[in-house]
Amino acid sequence: MAAGHKKTEQKQISVIIPAYNVEKQIDRCLHSLENQTMQQMEVILINDGSTDGTEQKIQRFIDNKRLEIRYFSDSNHGQAYVRNFGMRQAEGTYIAFIDSDDYLEPEYLEKLYTAAETYHADVVNSGYRVVKEDGTVLSEVNVSPFSETSGFGRAGVFVTWSKLYRTEFLRRQNICFPEGKLYEDVPFSLEAKFLGQNVKSISYIGYNYVQHENSTMSSSSIKSARFPYQELDASLSKISSENTVDNAAFEFETLHFFTGFLFLYCKKASKTEISAFCKYAKTELKTFFPKYWKNPYVGLFSSKELPFYYRMAICLFVTLLRLRLLFPFTYFITRI
Repeated sequence: MAAGHKKTEQKQISVIIPAYNVEKQIDRCLHSLENQTMQQMEVILINDGSTDGTEQKIQRFIDNKRLEIRYFSDSNHGQAYVRNFGMRQAEGTYIAFIDSDDYLEPEYLEKLYTAAETYHADVVNSGYRVVKEDGTVLSEVNVSPFSETSGFGRAGVFVTWSKLYRTEFLRRQNICFPEGKLYEDVPFSLEAKFLGQNVKSISYIGYNYVQHENSTMSSSSIKSARFPYQELDASLSKISSENTVDNAAFEFETLHFFTGFLFLYCKKASKTEISAFCKYAKTELKTFFPKYWKNPYVGLFSSKELPFYYRMAICLFVTLLRLRLLFPFTYFITRI
């Protein structure tokens, strides 16, 4: 992988940005880094085989030297590969991931860094806004809605951006992204959340996630070949083997994922694919959480940081699984 603009000194945060054909968005992303109130960072920017003007846009930022950019360029390997490569290059105390079409509020890095240092946290979670390309806010996700700081915070936030990770922790636990898969954020997020010695969530919202009409999840069907079956199973096994894990929270997080995945993200999946996903969910839960229906966080009036329809959906998922009706219901609801 070709590299340019080498690091000059160690920084507090390594910001990892994969870039692929984002000539229209990369300016806003990098300008938001230039405007950060905290400047003790290195930007590890990997151009993953862009065929548009992305490289030229990046070069302008390298030339103006307002950001310390360590630039790498290679053929198209995919986001998971690029993020893993970026983590190997990182020399900051902490790592932050940013998608190249998203952007940050000015205090974002400072807020997360301050929380990490204050609580000696391995992971700091923060909220995010879902915005249109013109900046119109569609929704907000607050991971600590009832207090400025909490522990694990809201369940089911499987994105790896809007968070800060201690570099030494990720390397010690060998946490990385499964390459060549969809939903690669899920195994990574589960391991980071439940293997961290101290995980904190803050009510601050400073990450802007830009939702595109032609995003991968909305424009393509889910295929078994792209689902991280083995990697997710390995992550569940790895977490389960740790004696210090909060098993109830871990179990609920897993239930949350399977509920959302089957009910919301299988709209274009075939009957065969849905059957395979349902069988996999049943097997994993039976293996790692044999009494999942007794989870204390499952209930219409539990886990109130979640919207009511999420709580209802998880209750329904648990009930259907126990009644052996998960597949017919999932198949039916994905046809609507």
